[in-house]
Amino acid sequence: MDQEKIKVLVADDEDPLRMTIAAWLGDEGFEVEEAPNGLDAIKMVQSKDFDIALLDIKMPGANGLEVLRFIKKNSTPTEVVMMTGMSDVSMAVEAMKLGAREYLTKPVDMDQLVPQLRSLIKKRDAEERIRQLQAEHTARLLYDLHNPISGLKQSIGYLMKGMAGPIGDHQKELLGYMTNSIDKVIGLLNDMMDLTKLEAGRVRLNKGIANLADVVTKVANEFRVPFQSNKITLDVHPAPDLPPIEFDWQKIEQVVQEFLSNAVKFTPPQGAVVIHVKTVAMVMEEGHQPLEFVMTSVFNSGPGIPKEELPLIFDRYRNVIASNEKKTSSLGLIICQRIIEAHNGKIWVESEQNKGTTFCFALPIR
Repeated sequence: MDQEKIKVLVADDEDPLRMTIAAWLGDEGFEVEEAPNGLDAIKMVQSKDFDIALLDIKMPGANGLEVLRFIKKNSTPTEVVMMTGMSDVSMAVEAMKLGAREYLTKPVDMDQLVPQLRSLIKKRDAEERIRQLQAEHTARLLYDLHNPISGLKQSIGYLMKGMAGPIGDHQKELLGYMTNSIDKVIGLLNDMMDLTKLEAGRVRLNKGIANLADVVTKVANEFRVPFQSNKITLDVHPAPDLPPIEFDWQKIEQVVQEFLSNAVKFTPPQGAVVIHVKTVAMVMEEGHQPLEFVMTSVFNSGPGIPKEELPLIFDRYRNVIASNEKKTSSLGLIICQRIIEAHNGKIWVESEQNKGTTFCFALPIR
């Protein structure tokens, strides 16, 4: 990245220091914006992309740690450098735990500041390139695995049809078992390829304006047969007069399908699944006003998830274990999380053993 294109936000309530840093960086070819407090800094991050944010820890309105949390959640490419007095070093250490790259003690050494920021951007760009190469390598590896396994399934299909000669019942049973195992592997590979694309940012959302209840109702109708086969009741309750919102129909349909697939798997016979679609007000950032969302919740009367397992629901490297010892791969839920986050929404789960589980996601109305 050319140094003249490096965009820096300087947020500090000390006017002389903030203006001095801004002028110094401006003379060195940086594009600089100033914020006199934390709330203004958050507003600027919402409206513009920055490469680096220089944040004072103690500011009125919202302190540096609050601004840091907002940036890490909403503008991950932005590198954060904290500025602090010697008495606040412990807070600077806390900032490093929250994702800040470096911290500077006041008075700031201007001669060192410019090379530090340039080095930080070079490091960020190098790390991003490494992540891209890793994602590309993973995608190629998964694709290379997918093709021969799919070919193996096709060959087994030929055998089961007797195209290579007659086979007995026992052989058919073994081949059927092999086919089921291959289907599971192919499903896992497909999930991993989807997740790799989402995490690499190669999947673009095809958004349109629609009613979220229409998606939920469509998917629920598709699942009525498996629910009836398992003697599970399914009730859908869309709130009246839901506002239309902007979302990718296909991707949100995928999320609802994952929720209902888990419901079929973990709800016992004579159990119930209840879906609600309604508007809610939620506070996304501490100290901010609540925002309006359309929320979908899917409750199932299954055994529930043990308390110690709840934090692992969206962990791609762990499996979620229900109390009936069934297991489900968490990759599907990780994909759901990435999809909802790409919509600037929220996804979560509530559960208590022997009292059922509720999976929820909320999409912003605006």
